[in-house]
Amino acid sequence: MSAARASIAVIRNAIQAAQDCGVPIGAVEVLRDGSVRILATRPEALLSSPDQEVNSCDGLFGEVSD
Repeated sequence: MSAARASIAVIRNAIQAAQDCGVPIGAVEVLRDGSVRILATRPEALLSSPDQEVNSCDGLFGEVSD
């Protein structure tokens, strides 16, 4: 069985989603299983400030139910 491959559309969508969330992209990794990993240049930019009710990704994707 051959390894899964990430399509250009999957990679493009991952990059676009990260940019929409305000993630400063430092690198994009495509793993052997076909998954795409976005690495931020400044991981601290992903943290919500205490006065924010939600972070930028929560606002984009909504809350994840438990």
